[in-house]
Amino acid sequence: MNHAEVVIDPPLKGEWAILNPPGHPKLAFDFLATNGSKLPYRGTTFLRHLLSSISVDATYAWGQPVYAPLDGVVVACSDGAPDRERISMIRDLVTLLMFPPKPGSPFPAYGGNYVVLQCGNVYPLLAHLRCGSVRVNVGDHVRVGDEVGEVGNSGSSIQPHLHFQVMSSENPFPLFENLLPFRLRRLRKKIADEWTEISDAELRNRDHLQL
Repeated sequence: MNHAEVVIDPPLKGEWAILNPPGHPKLAFDFLATNGSKLPYRGTTFLRHLLSSISVDATYAWGQPVYAPLDGVVVACSDGAPDRERISMIRDLVTLLMFPPKPGSPFPAYGGNYVVLQCGNVYPLLAHLRCGSVRVNVGDHVRVGDEVGEVGNSGSSIQPHLHFQVMSSENPFPLFENLLPFRLRRLRKKIADEWTEISDAELRNRDHLQL
């Protein structure tokens, strides 16, 4: 597969908001489930998440299946990193800023439980998976659409989401230095409050998508 032709199937299903938060380059994306809501959680409020704490069960993303976006081979994966099961936005942001992973820490300190696939000469990375959910091992062959894990809140994460990027090599270090552009083969995007079918779509910060 030529790097200029990286077109993948979505790694998730359902309705998701795309974020490119501070500290992320434009080719590294976070997927937050919305399920038709303007907020990523049910039965609670943004104010409670901001000032108090809520359970990860209150988020739409928690436990959602994560799928292989291309046919490939598992070249790296890790499970066993714990999830933060109660989340508080201010507390978690302050903790992350004051106590980031130490230099030289293994990737799970950053990305939690994760899977890296080799798909020709491109390497999709799926990170912050739920502890105990990773379904594959190094050397396993996967087909597009195979479930590889579930969305979690492991590693340097402040709420359940999927971190996704495509790399030119299997090693995620140095962080964000080997990223490749990619497009999603098919999706529906909300444009002016209307869902529009799009093929070969590039992701943008604050996109609202049906996958």
